[in-house]
Amino acid sequence: MKNTERVMARLLRKVVAYAGALGELKYRHSLIADEMKQIDLADRMDRSVRAYVAERKTSQTTEPAALAVFREYRRSIREHSKYLSHTRFLLQEEWEQIGRLRSEMEMQLAETIIVLKKSRGILQ
Repeated sequence: MKNTERVMARLLRKVVAYAGALGELKYRHSLIADEMKQIDLADRMDRSVRAYVAERKTSQTTEPAALAVFREYRRSIREHSKYLSHTRFLLQEEWEQIGRLRSEMEMQLAETIIVLKKSRGILQ
């Protein structure tokens, strides 16, 4: 009888640990989704600013110094856009990995609950 109680206690601890890990994965998953939305928004804003500046500046500037400043500004926007794209790619990979881990944790949790229910039936 004590052996089955130990098994039950161990399985319950396992269920609690799985549930905690699953909750953390779900939370991280939602944080990454929010970060990707923010990056997409920032990238769209960069593109619209770049298009606006290109229209306004090319028609108004003829001085070499102003053109150099404009080229530098465009270069910095391109670099920022590349950075955002790379960051979004890394976040997407992490998001997918967390999704896979979450699925695995849900399956393990379900299996442990099934074992717990079966062992509970033995006690009764």
